[in-house]
Order: sequence, then structure tokens, then C-alpha cells
Amino acid sequence: MTVKISSSLPVGDTNGLSAISAELCEDPEKVHVAVVLLDCSQITTNTDNGDVVPTARIRAIEPVRPSKDANEMQRLIRRAYERRTGKVELPLEMEQEFDELTGDES
Repeated sequence: MTVKISSSLPVGDTNGLSAISAELCEDPEKVHVAVVLLDCSQITTNTDNGDVVPTARIRAIEPVRPSKDANEMQRLIRRAYERRTGKVELPLEMEQEFDELTGDES
């Protein structure tokens, strides 16, 4: 199923992206971690073929500065992707222990 995303961002305190605007300009290729809360702002039905397409709306977005929290969020995103796509994953505790052994826990 296709999902569209609204091009507008929340107004006010629920849009935390301004906190990293300088970093986005200085290093535009760097990937940033953010927590996003979203809902569905509208549902469009194509009357020709019956396709139903929801439009996701960002209700709140908060960047997470490089830290153990950001690293853990990246790990959680990877694990959610693996579950959704059917790829095999290590238990979370085992991943954490492996990262500690290899020094890959920034």
C-alpha cells in the first residue's frame, strides 16, 4: 500500500528541527536521528481503481543529539525494519553485548 506524507511540519514547540538547522546546512549528507509522532490527516480513494491512500501528518518531531540514546534508537529502527521485512535479528541484549565487546557503542 502506498502512503503519502504531508509536506507541512508542525508549528511551535512540537517542531524540534530548528534546533539542528545549522547542522543540516553544515553537513547536509549526515544522517540525524529523530523521534516522530504521526497520524493520518486524510485518506484519498481513487474512484477508478479503488486504491486507498492515507496521508501521514507529522504531529511532533524531535531530533536526538549523538548519544547512547541516539545509538539505541538507530538499533531499534534497524530491528523494526528487520521484523517488518522478515530478516533474522539477534536478541537486543545480544546485540548490546556484541557492541560492547567490539567497542561499537559510541
